[in-house]
Amino acid sequence: MAVRLDAASLAPGDRADAIREFSWSVNGRIEVDLPPDPNRQRAYVTTNALGSVEVSEIGWNVARLRRAAAPPVDEDLVPHVLVSLQEAGVSWFHQGGRQDVIRAGDFLLLQNAKPYEVVFHGPVRTVFVRVPTHVLGLRPSLLDQVTAVRLGSEPTALSAAAAFFTRLAHGQADVGEAEASLLTEPSVDLVRAVVTLVLGRDDLARASLNSTLLVRVQEYVRLHLADPDLTAERIAAEHDVSVRWLYLTLSRAGITLGEWIRTQRLEECKKELASPVHQFMTIEAIAHRWGFASAAHFSRVFKTTYGVSPREMRLQHTAGRSDSHQRD
Repeated sequence: MAVRLDAASLAPGDRADAIREFSWSVNGRIEVDLPPDPNRQRAYVTTNALGSVEVSEIGWNVARLRRAAAPPVDEDLVPHVLVSLQEAGVSWFHQGGRQDVIRAGDFLLLQNAKPYEVVFHGPVRTVFVRVPTHVLGLRPSLLDQVTAVRLGSEPTALSAAAAFFTRLAHGQADVGEAEASLLTEPSVDLVRAVVTLVLGRDDLARASLNSTLLVRVQEYVRLHLADPDLTAERIAAEHDVSVRWLYLTLSRAGITLGEWIRTQRLEECKKELASPVHQFMTIEAIAHRWGFASAAHFSRVFKTTYGVSPREMRLQHTAGRSDSHQRD
């Protein structure tokens, strides 16, 4: 289920409290400094929960976040590792005696239950991943070595993690419960890949990438079904693997790429043919919208799959809606 905050939709006098409440829900009761003029306070947040993992897109003009000391024992705070991928703006991070300036394209990790300070130099936009420390399962001594260390997104492990989490964060639709459960473990594995890369263990990072490749490819295809050039070459290049390795990974899961993509596209077309929202779109437009270059080819494969033509499918649902209206 997606959780959203848009401070612009609130009365100016309510914005500071709403922004602080959000920040406290993530980090515990830390100091949150905002522009003094309520009319200048901005924050937009969308968060999707993937089981124990949360992926957020945050855009705001908070001036500073600060935890001066470890949280008191009576504070109900679950320790988390926070992975931040800066998309726009400049920030300064400090934790564990380390400090660095973060710009667009940089990764950084923090631990929310230990003292830290973040200073934002103007508005920023960030993709933000939270993983409970006990779920990540890495020793505290290892985590202490990687917090507040700036990383660019050039290495394979980081570019893969950045692409995956950015796609999840930018998706506007809620992630369903079933889908969320499938994405939890790959998300945790990718955060482990980021951590192990910081530690110089490229072998461990590569293992995490291989174990999550299938889910990352499935998520990528789901978000790009409408692209007519969704080829094996493009998918493989996007995930920094060979086409042969892509086919091998899918075949181990019993998936034939072309058939699987076609099935997903047909399902989306079927939904739109049945929907009153798209009743004035031509069948050809719906087919093209979901990556079918030929309307005739679309009609043939649709009838082969569902036993009726696209036109018959639409008429069935139109008649069903008419009968329902007459009974009402």
